[in-house]
Amino acid sequence: MAKTALQRFEFTRRVIRICSRFVGADVLNENYRPNILTVLAYVCLCVYFYCTGYTVYKNIYIDGRWTDMLKTLCMISSGLQGYSKITNAILNKVPIRYLVNDLHSIYKEYSDKHFEYRKCLSKSMNTTDKSIRILGIIYVIATSSLIIMVFVYRFAFHQRIYVLQFEMPHVDVNTEHGYLITNWVHFTCISLGAFGNYAADLALLTCISNAPLYKDILKCKFHDLNEVLKRADAEQMKRCHMHLKDIFQFHQRYIKFVDTVRENYFWVIAVEMFTVAFSIALTLFCLILGTWPNNDNIIESCYTEVIWYQLTPRDRKMLQTMLMMTQNSEGLTIGSVIPLTMDTGLQWTKTIYSMTIMLINFLD
Repeated sequence: MAKTALQRFEFTRRVIRICSRFVGADVLNENYRPNILTVLAYVCLCVYFYCTGYTVYKNIYIDGRWTDMLKTLCMISSGLQGYSKITNAILNKVPIRYLVNDLHSIYKEYSDKHFEYRKCLSKSMNTTDKSIRILGIIYVIATSSLIIMVFVYRFAFHQRIYVLQFEMPHVDVNTEHGYLITNWVHFTCISLGAFGNYAADLALLTCISNAPLYKDILKCKFHDLNEVLKRADAEQMKRCHMHLKDIFQFHQRYIKFVDTVRENYFWVIAVEMFTVAFSIALTLFCLILGTWPNNDNIIESCYTEVIWYQLTPRDRKMLQTMLMMTQNSEGLTIGSVIPLTMDTGLQWTKTIYSMTIMLINFLD
């Protein structure tokens, strides 16, 4: 038997609660209190920030490689997002609970109405289902890839790589014991982070994706009002007043819902957008600056760093071969098509902006 929109929404709410329990932030529970898992989540965040700070200090003052410091900071956005989301959930548990419960009451109330109302509910849940599935796939692929690659490199290529970028004080990562301890801490941090971030994003996405439902229900109410107005008599006019009063109250309910979402998630969205932009920019900068040398610099070195005109003709041919190979070699690319440069980064930024505007216009 196909599930109703109400049953599908209740399933989504259960998923949010299950994922939230892993980090001790099941704020949808009316009797929620912080517990040992909440403490563990904050301990992991503190360890993450402390060890990241230690690694940055080590990169700069001990190893003397400031480019490694940039690589360490590339993933700090996940920690900042996790901290902002769990703190926001705990501090604003009442508004979050109100948002989800209000949506649940709408699904429960209008699932017994006529076909047009049920159609609106199904349409809204279809959008929500697609969104949370895509989000879940992204989280599963991203988290599992980071963990699986550690084992692939360890057993297939006999190389030691790590899930995250930070090191811990008094733990030598060059030893097998230190390698295992460091990766175990990394696994714990990223696993709790995945569950916590997914639960928070799922709650936000559920509220945002269901916001148009209020508009659709208002349309249905207006249509009902029109049907009454077509039969305008003294008795029907009284019903018109009741319909209009119901529409006005529902509109106020919609305004309160939107205002609560905006006020409750203002800083979460701000932190997420800033940290994502910061991480992408830092990652591109590290790739372009440190890991992949510029071919033009090598060509220039062949001319300026060696007294080539004093070489024998045979040796000059070797240098010429180097120049030819460097000129024909390809740098870092995106999909073997687009060169990864600062200009490419700017073009990608413009493309993302254009796509966002296009999607917004499409929704309108």
